Order: sequence, then C-alpha cells, then structure tokens
Amino acid sequence: MQGLIIPRAQRRDWNFFKKNSEAFAQSISHKAGEDLNVLVDHLPASGRFRALDVATGTGFTAMKLAELYDVVIGLDTTKEMLNHAVTLSDEKSVNNLIFIIGRSEKMPFMDRTFDVVTCRRAAHHFIDHEGFVRESKRVLRYGGTFGFVDMLSPDEDNKGLFNQFERIRDETHISAGTKKHWEDILVNEGFKIEFSQVTKEKMTFERWLSPVKADSLQGKKCREYLETNEELKSLLSYNYKDDSLIKQRLVLVAKAPEA
Repeated sequence: MQGLIIPRAQRRDWNFFKKNSEAFAQSISHKAGEDLNVLVDHLPASGRFRALDVATGTGFTAMKLAELYDVVIGLDTTKEMLNHAVTLSDEKSVNNLIFIIGRSEKMPFMDRTFDVVTCRRAAHHFIDHEGFVRESKRVLRYGGTFGFVDMLSPDEDNKGLFNQFERIRDETHISAGTKKHWEDILVNEGFKIEFSQVTKEKMTFERWLSPVKADSLQGKKCREYLETNEELKSLLSYNYKDDSLIKQRLVLVAKAPEA
C-alpha cells in the first residue's frame, strides 16, 4: 500500500487544485495523453532506477514510471490531489510508489538521489523556472535523465496574451514558456538536450476549459476574452466552425551534467 508523507513545513495548498482534484483524477487526457507516451518512450529503460515525478498531481505520470523503475516518488504541494493519487495507485496495486508533499523549488531530498526526474503538465504553475531546473539537477545523479512536458506559449505572442488567457481560467497559472525558453534554461544549467518535440492538439474551447465549466464565472470570462481578441484567436488557430483551438506542448528529455 502506498503512503502519503507530509512534512511539518509545507506550502499552503492552492484552492484551484483542492476544488478540482476529483476532475483531475478522472481526466483521460492527464491519464493517457499522447505526450505521456512520447515522454516515456524517450526515458531510459533500466528497471533498477529511482525516479521522481515533480508536481505529480493525481499521480498518473508517477504510476507510469512505476511500471519502469524500482522506486518512484511523486511530489506535489496539494494534499487533496495526492489523496486521489494514493487511491488510484492502490486500486492498481502499485507497490513501489510513494507520494510526498513538497515544493518544486525546494525539494525535500538529498543531492544525487534520483536517476530520473520528470515533470509533466505542471511547470506553468511554478514561479521560478530556473530554480526548478536547478533543484532537478541537484537531486539528479550525475548524468541522470530529466524528462519534461508542459504547455507552450506561442512564439509570436509578444504581448503575453496566451498566459493571460490561461490565468483567467486558472488562478494558479503563472507562465507557460516557449520552447526556446526551456531549452535555454536547461543548456545554461549544463544539461544536454537529447530529445525535444512540440506536439499540437486540437481541442474544443469547452475541453480546453476543463476542469472549469463553460457556464462558470471563469468560463464566461475566458469566452469573452477570446471573442474580443482577434490576435489571440490567430495565435491559437481558433476555428469558428467547430469552436476549436490548438494547444501546443513541449516534450523534452535531457541529460544532467556529468561530475
């Protein structure tokens, strides 16, 4: 049985994740999105590794890693999300996975603890992207593997329209970077990028809103922001006929510096 370990000092939980934890636990996209398959296909296959999934949420990526590696830890700031992660992993009888409450910018682990560190669909919530990458490097063994997936801000978005759009939907959204943004941070920290691919997913406006409801206050504000902003529509390849837009994600795998 998996446990939930809560240290004495922890970051205050975010209400968005508290109230939507059930919806995240039922999200097919988070559970089996194509970006997860692409990420896993480019991670090392050695079963003897120890892996960490940062901002694991309801644990879908961590459970996938548990199929590959001997020991996996899922780290997140929100107890409600991790409670669902524990339940889901128990239902699957996963016995090599532990969930811990902790922060991405100050991970509660010793240096060189893990062979693999992943973070999927979460870094846009982080205040300090550089600090997160430095912490990942610190807890990775020399030459270890860093696996990353997150939504991307369009390269042409010089006004920050996409990130503002996301913040209206989700108050915990800080900033989604561009592909260059993330690659530059990793290279500056000494990582060697081995795989970098941008995926594009067409989705309806209502699906993009999830777990926010279209008739909620946030949903209505998002609709108004989109409908009154032609530049944003262009950036997202918005299609009037089927009320759809394109979401881009970066899947990236890199090697930590050698000793």
